[in-house]
Amino acid sequence: MTGFLFFYLQIKIILVTCEKFYLMKKPLIAFSILFALVSSSIFNSCKNEEKSKLLDSASVIPAKDTQNLSLVNKPGFVPSIIDTTSKTPIAETGIYKSEDNTYHLRYILEKGKVYPFNTRETNTQTLTIRGESQTISMESKEPLSFTVLDIKDGKYVLQVHMGGKKVITKADGQQSVFDTNGQKPSNPDQAKMWKIYKAISNITFTMNMDIYGNVSNINGLDAVYSKAKSALTGDLKGKELDDFVQAFKKGFNAEIFKAQFESSIMKFPSQGLKIGEKWNNNPSMKGKGYNELVKVDENYAEVKLQGNIPSQSESKVLEGVTYKISVKGFQNGKVTIDTKSGWITKGVFTVSVTETRSAKKGEESEQAVQKTVNNTYIN
Repeated sequence: MTGFLFFYLQIKIILVTCEKFYLMKKPLIAFSILFALVSSSIFNSCKNEEKSKLLDSASVIPAKDTQNLSLVNKPGFVPSIIDTTSKTPIAETGIYKSEDNTYHLRYILEKGKVYPFNTRETNTQTLTIRGESQTISMESKEPLSFTVLDIKDGKYVLQVHMGGKKVITKADGQQSVFDTNGQKPSNPDQAKMWKIYKAISNITFTMNMDIYGNVSNINGLDAVYSKAKSALTGDLKGKELDDFVQAFKKGFNAEIFKAQFESSIMKFPSQGLKIGEKWNNNPSMKGKGYNELVKVDENYAEVKLQGNIPSQSESKVLEGVTYKISVKGFQNGKVTIDTKSGWITKGVFTVSVTETRSAKKGEESEQAVQKTVNNTYIN
């Protein structure tokens, strides 16, 4: 909840089996700006060699981008709706009850304290075609933290620290470990990618944030770009190096970080909430998913998340072959919030997506079904 797990839902189903046991996955919930950037902008996914001749051509019908199908306003998906012009006095606790018995949320952070947002993601993808199934599972870990350096003019000065990345992939009874804080892989292709990931991990920069979660004055990203370029000078040359740096800047910059952060932290509606009240801040998804304030006590508040991913389907005829693709799924989860600070202390999210592809020509037809289950754990 995956820079970051917690920044935006990107449901893209890719099941690949590559030579030399190397899998590069596009994240289902990418809250990893770095991972998503490299996987989508720098490297191409391998093609599954097991697809039939008919279904090989089905790639001409791209699955609709389901990036915007998030129905549940959880961390990573909640629009910034707090009225920053409110005259409401700053509360001593992050979550407090007003006179009308509604609960409100503000961020009350302490100078010198570190607020973690570490994520662990497990992903299982199973492809079934012609009665045979193939499964690839992956577990990734990404540390992320925010340290309060100072409090000035009613704003927090936060140091953002994005740690390394560790990915464990299992398929066909084998296991591959990719760890930017571990040993450099012996495989040349993996070693090159390891160095790229390492160059853009373990980075720090600063930003300001007010009690409503609004971000300003992001500093230090130029040093991040320089670090990445310097680290890769020996592996990438000329235009290749310049293209990488430009792609990195395009996918990871102050504007993008600000927008993603502000839409990622938990926020209550400006009018407040009562226990058991449900809300969804995305008008286009109204009635299809919700958040629910389950309970609030002196230590923690709990929010339940529930929703269905709207079914989508598409078909196309090429050279006498009818290709069809459909996608459906659901998502649910729970978030625990520290009542004193307003910070998320724990989160568990599940996204399950089933994609069906078929190809038919005359009496000949084939179908492939891919099911992806993605679990994300915060802190």
